[in-house]
Amino acid sequence: MSKKPKESKVVQVQMDKELVEKAENILKDLGLDRTTALKIYYRQIVLNNGLPFEMVPNKETIEALNEDLTHAKRYTDLDEMWKDILED
Repeated sequence: MSKKPKESKVVQVQMDKELVEKAENILKDLGLDRTTALKIYYRQIVLNNGLPFEMVPNKETIEALNEDLTHAKRYTDLDEMWKDILED
């Protein structure tokens, strides 16, 4: 009885060229290619049911999370929201 091959899916990501080159040089030193590294990363996400490392927020993120938004402007019109965002 032969196993049916699993379906696959192409994943495309656009990233900063310098970041990719630095990361891939490290992967090369480890004997890994990009595809294998991404498969490992995705498997770890599934095994951990989340990111396989702790996210430590920086000061700016902590301030944003603690910001009081009770009186923040609310939008029902997406165009109006983008107009306000892009004007800042």
